Amino acid sequence: MFYIPTRVYTGKNALLDNKDQLSKLGTKALIVTGSKSSKINGSFDDVAQVLESAGIPFTVFEGVKENPTVESIMEARTFGLDNKCDFVIGIGGGSALDASKAISLMMYHADENWEYLYDTNKTNDMFPVAAIPTTCGTGSEVTGVSVLTRTDLKTKKSSVHKLYPNVSFVDGKYLKTAPASILRNTAMDALSHMIEGTIHKKATAYTRMCASQGLDIWRSCKDVISGAKEATDEDLQKLMDASTMAGMTIAQTGTSIPHALSYPITIGLNIPHGKSVSYFLAEFVRAMDKEDRDYILTKSGFSDPDELDEFFKKVCAPEEIPYDNRVIAYEELVSNAAKLSAVPFEVNDSILRRIAGI
Repeated sequence: MFYIPTRVYTGKNALLDNKDQLSKLGTKALIVTGSKSSKINGSFDDVAQVLESAGIPFTVFEGVKENPTVESIMEARTFGLDNKCDFVIGIGGGSALDASKAISLMMYHADENWEYLYDTNKTNDMFPVAAIPTTCGTGSEVTGVSVLTRTDLKTKKSSVHKLYPNVSFVDGKYLKTAPASILRNTAMDALSHMIEGTIHKKATAYTRMCASQGLDIWRSCKDVISGAKEATDEDLQKLMDASTMAGMTIAQTGTSIPHALSYPITIGLNIPHGKSVSYFLAEFVRAMDKEDRDYILTKSGFSDPDELDEFFKKVCAPEEIPYDNRVIAYEELVSNAAKLSAVPFEVNDSILRRIAGI
């Protein structure tokens, strides 16, 4: 089954030209965003303009941190309910969008505690959500995933519920003011999504269609990602669209080994998610069966895994991850049966250690 219930509008002024799709979601909006980027890139002003023109009041929960915690979700839930909001608008990167979906779920279930997020016996019912991405990596605008930091476990865990936005507005203009490091790290995250989602036991002709087109677009933007070319408006839209297609891919398949290894690294060392994931990407590709490896390298525009790794090092300038932290990541990976079972090629202990770099 291929299932994405989110209505997606893409291109220049995607929100302003389809404002009725936002204004019809409810009577008072809770806007969930980071500390300042949405004010700089114009996305917040576009949302405010649409809501004000429709006579819809709103309140703002600002300062969603990278890798939002379960505790911050509950704080925002209380804030939204106290302000009598009945729909949520997430603006920002994956952290803000993932948070907005979890907040909407918990607002709907006002009497439940945070464990509801991880209870498979509970429903997915939630208030309406609109998603407006301002980075080009997570694809959260089209996935049912909400990855949150579990401070009790010192790692990241996705909510067990499928939390799809009702509508998403994907506009490349919001990337214009993004720092180069954020654009590059998130673009590498999108690449990881497409690679992991393509070489995956749950991959189908439909998911490969999304990933294939996304990889073609991503490959055409390599010079922009590396800094060799100044981005045009068309390039920025392409980066956004590649990220959304990557999201459509993993919405069906999920991710696998690189993402599993990245979570304790991101939390333990406070390294950006896209950089943490990509640290393990080249060895993951090297471990694939030859036919799959050649396909991935050709589609992403690299001659071999070493060239992919060199590109990653150039664009993300990664810090060396200490050996002890890589061991922790490996130990968490080997206990993650879901991620291991997703891989369609042999992954014995020797291979897993090589991918983890231990």
